[in-house]
Amino acid sequence: MADAGGPRKKKAAPAAAAELRRPLSPEELRRRAEEHLDTLSVAAAPTPEELAAAVHELRVHQIELEMQNEELRGAQLALDEQRAKYFELFDLAPVGYLTIRDKGIVGDANLTAAHLLGVERQLLIGQPFSAFVLAADRDAYYLHLRSLQQTGEAQSCELRLQRLGGEPFWAHLESRGQGAGDAVPLRYQITVTDVHERVLADEALHAREERLASAVDGSGVGLWDWNPQTGEETFSERWAEILGYTLAELAPTSIETWRGLSHPDDLQRDDELLEEHFSGRADIYSCETRMRHKDGHWVWVLDRGKVSEWDADGRPLRMIGTQLDISARKLAEEALRESEERHKEMISGISDVIAIMSADGTLRYKSPNIERHFGWLPEDLVGTSGWETVHPDDLERMQAAFLALLDEDDAVATVEYRYKCKDGGYKMIELTATNRVHSPLINGVLMNYHDITARKQAEDEVRQRNQELDHLNGELAAEAAVLAAANATITRIAATDDLTGLANRRHFYEALAKAISLARRHGYPVVLVSFDLDGLKRVNDSAGHEAGDEVLTGFAALLAALCRAEDLPGRLGGDEFSVLLPGIDQSGARGLAERVVVAVRSCAVLERRAVTVSAGVAQWLPDELPDDLQRRADEALYAAKRGGGDAVAGGG
Repeated sequence: MADAGGPRKKKAAPAAAAELRRPLSPEELRRRAEEHLDTLSVAAAPTPEELAAAVHELRVHQIELEMQNEELRGAQLALDEQRAKYFELFDLAPVGYLTIRDKGIVGDANLTAAHLLGVERQLLIGQPFSAFVLAADRDAYYLHLRSLQQTGEAQSCELRLQRLGGEPFWAHLESRGQGAGDAVPLRYQITVTDVHERVLADEALHAREERLASAVDGSGVGLWDWNPQTGEETFSERWAEILGYTLAELAPTSIETWRGLSHPDDLQRDDELLEEHFSGRADIYSCETRMRHKDGHWVWVLDRGKVSEWDADGRPLRMIGTQLDISARKLAEEALRESEERHKEMISGISDVIAIMSADGTLRYKSPNIERHFGWLPEDLVGTSGWETVHPDDLERMQAAFLALLDEDDAVATVEYRYKCKDGGYKMIELTATNRVHSPLINGVLMNYHDITARKQAEDEVRQRNQELDHLNGELAAEAAVLAAANATITRIAATDDLTGLANRRHFYEALAKAISLARRHGYPVVLVSFDLDGLKRVNDSAGHEAGDEVLTGFAALLAALCRAEDLPGRLGGDEFSVLLPGIDQSGARGLAERVVVAVRSCAVLERRAVTVSAGVAQWLPDELPDDLQRRADEALYAAKRGGGDAVAGGG
């Protein structure tokens, strides 16, 4: 402020001030000067007053010129500053900018655009932008321009650009028109962003998702995801389809949805198998059970799953599994079982097809039903060698089994092999042969043929489905492991102070509450030591927060090194630290606090900043709340600081 007792400057009249501020053009200045000169020339002898007025007028003109020069200099500086900003904002932008003139010619471009296209900027200007669009994507580019012209609104697309002398890359184009009319050709601006890595990543992710979806769809399995603690359970659409429903028809879903559709007679066994898995006696849960179809019949399914997440008490939190329709396999097994039962009731040795083959391998009899099974008529084969209908790859094995059978009277052998049909194809049969060469009525080997093609096909199908299911379970287990690792990382980050790596306030107070709860139950001591850095504010104010952070991390490392494995050091905020010491009395805790105070004095990082530490010790009292214990430790700390700091209070 100006001195109130000093002389005041005289203010110019508003009109005169406005006149001073208004810059005069060179023509106006010359005109006024010439008029003034004419006035002086007319006067015969100017008076002193006139001369003084002329001088004043010249000084005013001089000031006006100086003010105009100052304005010009300011305008030049502003122009230079705008040019610098333009260079930063336009040329050094992270994306490419291009101005496209009529006929698609590049009129202007920033350095980033030239770099993306692999060409010098001066060589880029004047080139048609379409020359840099990959030939396969030019139709998409022209369609993009047509949409821009027709709508007049900003348009965007993704296509591949050809880098000069390099590989094509995916780019995101955003175009805006700059003006168009009957007499003004369309100009537009294009913003080019390199999205090559993102597009490749999207394509890889899409391919992986398609492979996974194809594997799941191809396997025909349904998926389920269950929380055993809450009962929440979600199912895939395929899971519902196996039972004739859509997911919408079953919504909302839970474990009760599954139990409500399960056969009542199977529930106890299901629960027993689940308990075996939960207790660790079985690596996975696997159960064949019946479930009610929407039409009312029962569907046999194979349920398999595994717990992927447990809580701290060892209880299952998440279980993921699959459901496979095995009705066809069960039907095949049932049919096989019924067939075997029928065969037991039939005369011993009687099967689907009966044949007698002499010891030299000649067929002497074939039952008439052979035509129904294999297409042959009995007369086609009787009198021929029995080895002619054996698959070449099975012949040596079958002949060896036949010779072994001949070594013992009434010996019985059962073998599986491929039997040649009349149409040239083969069927898998089960042959039961009995040595009856010694029998005058048979005088040969009695053979019963049983067609097991359907059973083998069913077994192969079940085996293939199980392999697919095992593969899918492996993928699910791998994904569950990734999720478990991510959850562990999130848990660690949520409990840790970002700067020091010690426990943060929330985690520290949770641990304090648990420690006091255990101490109240078991009666062992719990001690809390509060620390506060003396002089940290001075370091922040004088050397900056980076130096203050160096002091905090240095003290945190020192504190962690001096604590026991069972102790929990934490940073509660700013320069406030606390250590939770379970199973130790206040005398031992004070000893730790004193060691920390002494160690700080000789710590290079803290000594260089002239920082010390004060500590307060408090032992938990029965029926005391965690906040009360923290308050007493803080009061002891404040007593140490009032005494000059660099000391320990409490716990004596």
